[in-house]
Amino acid sequence: MSSKKLLDGKVALIVGSGRGLGEAIALAYAREGAQLVCADLDLAAARQTLAACGQTEGGVAETLDISDAQQCSQLVQKTGKIDVLVNCAAMCLVNPILEVTPEAWDKVFAVNVRGAFFIMQAAARGMVERGYGRIIQITSPAAKMGFPNFASYAASKAAVDSIVRAGAVAWGQHGVTVNSIAPGRMTGGMIDELEVELSRVTGKSAAELKAERTKGLPIPRRVEPAEVAEAAVWLASDAAAYVNGERVNFTGGMELS
Repeated sequence: MSSKKLLDGKVALIVGSGRGLGEAIALAYAREGAQLVCADLDLAAARQTLAACGQTEGGVAETLDISDAQQCSQLVQKTGKIDVLVNCAAMCLVNPILEVTPEAWDKVFAVNVRGAFFIMQAAARGMVERGYGRIIQITSPAAKMGFPNFASYAASKAAVDSIVRAGAVAWGQHGVTVNSIAPGRMTGGMIDELEVELSRVTGKSAAELKAERTKGLPIPRRVEPAEVAEAAVWLASDAAAYVNGERVNFTGGMELS
């Protein structure tokens, strides 16, 4: 029986790999044989992820402000060959819709949309030249739902969905697929921070909100980052070679309720 791993020989750039879903994907990719480039605004966190993956020797940790298009381009040039790009970098600001400021809107879009587009564009140039690549963006069920307390985040993820479709059509003929994963309410990370901020807006405690927002799900539990990471493994593998422009929902049916 072959012992070949799903991502043997692949170089994977994972943006936002310092914690949460990005860290979980890095761990899953390392298990499947990928050589990692872990990029994060927090370089120390990226290095910790690399160490947890057992790649302090073969892997690379880099600092990246994804909202800076020049930094995105420079990181890709420095890395060289990239087979898989996973972009997990994101931010969410909680404000009632009548209190959203232009500055807050631009801050969210700089990371979630500008960053998502220009890191994808930078990686795709080399992928198109080589005739192979897998690009995975992280979107959200919020893109299709009404969330008046974080309208900027929801709108930014709708823009990510559009970017994914555009890239899929543009580069599919060159052997480059572009897909997305929409995690629902995960354990830890940004969701916990978001619910703390929601408690400020709603007057409910974070614990109350967490319980309510979990109980109301069709599958009434939070999804683990490690579960979502398995979808990222599959999309980067040869098994998903004909999957392009798709959105894999890991929401427990959240967007249906």
